[in-house]
Parts: sequence; structure tokens; C-alpha cells
Amino acid sequence: MQKKLIALLATLTLSSSLLFGQTLVTVNGHKITTDVIPPGYEKLNDTQRANLMEQLIKEEVLHEDLLKSSLVKSAEFKKAFKQQKSLAQKTYKKNTGKNLNKEQLRNIKGAIAIALYQQKEFKKAKVTKSQLKEFYDNNPEAFNFPDSIEIADIIVPTKAEADKLLKSLQGATNLDEAFLKAAHERKQNGYMGWFGKGNAPENLFNKAYKYKVKRLLNAAVKTEHGYNVVYLLNKKAAGKLTFNKAKKKIEQVIKQQEVMKKLQNKVENLYGQAEIVY
Repeated sequence: MQKKLIALLATLTLSSSLLFGQTLVTVNGHKITTDVIPPGYEKLNDTQRANLMEQLIKEEVLHEDLLKSSLVKSAEFKKAFKQQKSLAQKTYKKNTGKNLNKEQLRNIKGAIAIALYQQKEFKKAKVTKSQLKEFYDNNPEAFNFPDSIEIADIIVPTKAEADKLLKSLQGATNLDEAFLKAAHERKQNGYMGWFGKGNAPENLFNKAYKYKVKRLLNAAVKTEHGYNVVYLLNKKAAGKLTFNKAKKKIEQVIKQQEVMKKLQNKVENLYGQAEIVY
């Protein structure tokens, strides 16, 4: 849902004010205007325009269908619309000096309805044990993992500051609390999560992986971002995720695939029945 709304807001923020709401196509009596497309439409070639038009039409038939459903009457929908309308209005006003129009507000509602529909279908989706096992057996590469580290990290601009910070942390009675406090004082999160070999700076990974867990590295590691004071929280050697440990992840993937398949079928059916006038 979040990705869909972010993409929508980006579109609204960048909508061209030079096209003055021109009608691009009418779908089941509803006019799709240039108010809901990003700038540069007039520069697209014929193939790009055709692809964009098909996307807009398919979004519209789905919006039309879902905005007539009970989804829009839910408290969850109303809350999401209020929040996204406020955010989009503020951003759009800042960039264009205008208020969102009826078409743009409807587009926000449609995006929220799609997101809630996907959430609802995800919760309803059922996955059998045989489906889980088949996915696991047919996608072995997805469950192999490299040497990995879980770290907390504070980045400072100079070695002198890093050395001073490291010395203070080494004397802490509760390292976890002291590390987070030091990170937050520098407006950083501190906790960075898991990194597989190749997904973190090589010098940082290689040094951290040699340490015992729940240890501070004895010196800051210089990377392109600055001097990294690193706390190794955990590590694991390369291996393969067992089926039992992978089941939850597989279930989510299969459910997502089922939801997207159902959504695509719904769109194609609505698209095939739509009255489209250019």
C-alpha cells in the first residue's frame, strides 16, 4: 500500500500545470485528464503514449469498480484518505500554488481502494503445505545465503570523533543502551540489520565477521560515508535456509502472487467490458 501511495503522490506533485486538465480518454463516461499524469507526456513517442494510455485506462476501470464497493465505507479507508489527501494537498500546493482538483482526489481514493483490496485478498488467501514444499524445491537458489552479519553502526566525520566515541562506549555498563543513545544523539538509527557478504563495504564486513558477537570493533572502519563505529550483534556462516524456517516467507510470496493474479484477472475483465472513447 505504501509504495502505491508514494508513487501516487509523486505523480500528483509533478503533474504538469501547462496542460490545463485536457481530456485524454473517456472510460465508461468518466474523463481521464492530464491532471493525473506526470509532466513530459507531450514528449512521449507513440508507443510510450499508447502504453501510458492503457495503464491509465486499466487503473480507471479498477478505480471505478472498487469505489463502488464497501471498501470505501470502511473506517480504514476514510482514515487513509484523510491522511493522504492532507499530505498530497500540502505538497501539491507548495509545488504548483493550486489545490488538488476533483479528478486528483478521486485518483487518491482509487489508489487507496486498490491497496485495501490487495490487503483484504491477501488475508483471505490460503496456501497448502504442498504448495509451500513445491515452491521450496523449485527455487533452491532463493534460500541460499552467504556469510552474514547483523550490526549496529554509528558514522561520524572524523577519526578523532570516532576514537572518542569508541572509548566512551567501551566503558559503558550497558552497551546496548549506550550505543542507541549515542546514535540518537547524532540523529542516526544505530541499528542497521543483517548484511550478506557483498552487501556491505568489504573492509567493514571482513573485519566485523572475524569478531565474536556482541562486541564493538576495536577501531572505527573508514568507508565512503565516514568513520564507522561498529557493534557486531550477530553473525552466521553461509548456508541454506531450511524448509521449516522458510515456510513463512514462502507463504507470503505465494499469497502475494495469488493476489496479483486475481487483481490482473479482475482488471482484464473490466477492461474488456469497458466503453472507451478517445
